[in-house]
Amino acid sequence: MHPDKAELSSITTVVADVARRIAEVAERRSADPDDPVIGRLHEIERSLITVERRLHDVGRALD
Repeated sequence: MHPDKAELSSITTVVADVARRIAEVAERRSADPDDPVIGRLHEIERSLITVERRLHDVGRALD
């Protein structure tokens, strides 16, 4: 196993957790459909999910 794989795995876990937490904040704010922050939070969540996928890909490439 490549020595960086464990660290990348840890980073991937953190990114996934942050994405989940942001989604939870957006969900809590959804009581007000006119809240301009909700769209931004979902955009950030999608970006983090993309980062998570890319980190998974890098980790697989290190095998």
